[in-house]
Amino acid sequence: MATLHTERLYEVLGQERPCDEVARLLRSYVHEQKPPVVGAMRVTCSDEAEQEVIEAFQRQFVRYLLPDLKFSAKSPFRTANLGSRYEWGAIRIAENHYALASGAEDWKIVVLKINAHVSVERGPDGHTFGAGARYDGLSPYCGALAAVLEGSSAPFAQAIVADFAVEDASRLDQLRDPKAVSPELRSLYAAVLHARLQARRAMVDVQDYTPDSPTLYFVLPCVTLNQTGHDTEIVCGIYAADRRGSESHDEYCGLGDDPLRYRYANDGGMVALSDPDLHTPRHARNHREHVKDLWHARGDRLVVDERAKLVLAASRKSGAPGSPLAKAALGTVLTTLIATSPIPAAVVLFGEGLVQIHHASKAHALARAANDDEAARAMLSDLEEPLSRLSPEEAQHLLHLLATQYGV
Repeated sequence: MATLHTERLYEVLGQERPCDEVARLLRSYVHEQKPPVVGAMRVTCSDEAEQEVIEAFQRQFVRYLLPDLKFSAKSPFRTANLGSRYEWGAIRIAENHYALASGAEDWKIVVLKINAHVSVERGPDGHTFGAGARYDGLSPYCGALAAVLEGSSAPFAQAIVADFAVEDASRLDQLRDPKAVSPELRSLYAAVLHARLQARRAMVDVQDYTPDSPTLYFVLPCVTLNQTGHDTEIVCGIYAADRRGSESHDEYCGLGDDPLRYRYANDGGMVALSDPDLHTPRHARNHREHVKDLWHARGDRLVVDERAKLVLAASRKSGAPGSPLAKAALGTVLTTLIATSPIPAAVVLFGEGLVQIHHASKAHALARAANDDEAARAMLSDLEEPLSRLSPEEAQHLLHLLATQYGV
């Protein structure tokens, strides 16, 4: 795989560029890898203002690289919703589709481009972000992110609020604090941060499953700058996830997720963003392993209901390793733990891959604070299918882990 730091696409990170130029750079970057098949997924806000960046991606990337779907038509897999939110499982479906193209059995590239958006008005005194002309009036861009900043209780807004708080960070409070983030830059930074966090969600999804054919993924968080003239956009970063061999390689380069480290500049009338790590490639961590590390670092044990200890002790009598009774014993144990002391079980089973990856935010919070039984129960509410896939040896291993965790 070509290294990110030698690519022109890397050089424009954080820099405002025409939408067509960004799509052409991405096309050149992918073409140079010489993949047998290229697939693409696009995530945008439902806002009609995003049509220009959508068309640029279709015109400069999709029509050159993607396989024909029917009647010589080429199309990316698409998601459009309020606030351009990545939907768990979407990249898995997209990858499955493109794996059916001839040649994908060797390997393929799948590009996921996520665009948040913000308006920019350019005047003699500089840039104004967050509200611009729409038809015959003034309107917020992005309206969904504006609602989040204003404290909306709408479901879409609360979903974004939860993403801003991932890993117990106070990003939303920082954006709202005029002493921390200039109000003039709040909307711009919110869009950058949102794109960055949605790309992380997608990357976590990529990391947690095996593709149907060998795949090199590129996940790009971007921000569209909606304006009176032609729109432009900023590539905020690049995730690369290589799933073409026995060894995985996950890397990120670009803006981070801390708005207090963002730096804004007006570069000859064009927006330029940076932070101290903008051009530093770094490993994209595995969030299941990270939750395990956080939990172990606590170094303490919670007060555990005695019924949980009794049922765990009884489970040790379920037979030798590999006994067919182990799976039944594990089911009985989990029923008791969910009712009495669910937090350690939720963290342990998330780390072991039985709890679905979309619970990653809850797992991070539990590993740090261990204070939300209901969140733990929500994580453990859908175990029937993953438990059914376990071998007796795997069930016995989990019983041992749980017994150790609960001090039995």
